Amino acid sequence: MKKKWLALLTAVMLVFCQPGGVSAAEVVADGSRGTLVQQIQLSLNGLSYSCGSADGICGTRTVGAIKAFQSAAHQNGLTAVSRLKVDGIAGSATQSALFSIVRALQRGLNQLGYNAGSADGVYGTVAAAAVRRFQQTYGLSVDGIAGPKTRAALAGALSGTSQVTTSSSLAEFQAYALQSWARPVTARILPVQSGRQFGAVRSDGRLHAGIDWYVENGAGTPVYAMADGTVEEYLYDSFYGGTGMLSVRHDDGSVARYGEVTPLVKSGVRVRKGQQIAVLKANSYDGGTMLHLELYRGTASGSLTVSGNRSYTFLSSGNYQRRRDLLDPTFLLGL
Repeated sequence: MKKKWLALLTAVMLVFCQPGGVSAAEVVADGSRGTLVQQIQLSLNGLSYSCGSADGICGTRTVGAIKAFQSAAHQNGLTAVSRLKVDGIAGSATQSALFSIVRALQRGLNQLGYNAGSADGVYGTVAAAAVRRFQQTYGLSVDGIAGPKTRAALAGALSGTSQVTTSSSLAEFQAYALQSWARPVTARILPVQSGRQFGAVRSDGRLHAGIDWYVENGAGTPVYAMADGTVEEYLYDSFYGGTGMLSVRHDDGSVARYGEVTPLVKSGVRVRKGQQIAVLKANSYDGGTMLHLELYRGTASGSLTVSGNRSYTFLSSGNYQRRRDLLDPTFLLGL
């Protein structure tokens, strides 16, 4: 008999337990108190439906926020939600919609590298901090609240990353990049030829692993991020001839190395397409000023420089001494 009661209790718990620590059997209405009320208040506040302090007490302001959410939830832009009854009572349908929108927000931020923590459906301090970082990158008001503009920007950023994946063909990736990316240097550059070409032979027998966007007397020329992404590597003055370098992992998975520059951003920083990330710096060998640009598909891991490597996924074998997913970036001159 005892085993039967335990089995019945387990079944009941499975039926009524939802992700996010929410009990679907508990209805939140005017006068309700407790942890569930506080979770609902946190998530309403986080989505811009202000109910004041998340004190775990459902009063007039919380009821008003629930009504506002119920009225607009189906237009949230992040995940499909059916129209809700606008009654100010957070029953199972309203709770499910609220927490599913927050989960979609958390997953989307995590997908773009903003670290919103566990997608538990509750809008806590970690999610708010991730939203602030996203807002700063996208030129939005930085308040940590995912209102309609922020959710729309996030949905747009997510739709952009879905155009191409690391499994897409090289031709698909190149077409996507030419259509979607920004030009890294807008100043007039000299023709990319001779030693500035990809694959040019160096004095030590290495092959040039990038292309050089050479700007005459161009010290201080702005360098821009080609696509949204996160800075992975950063060197201030130890790349080549006293110049610096930074590498950016784009949200589509590819990696670009911007060399012979003075970086303006450091490792871990989110950057947006078209954002200035560096300036050209004259090297100490001949005083030249150029952007040394390398490109990687993102299908390999580890350091971009791999001494002695001659095996490549997208190129014929050669002494580039770079990671195996190295690409010929010459097509980017078409940006």
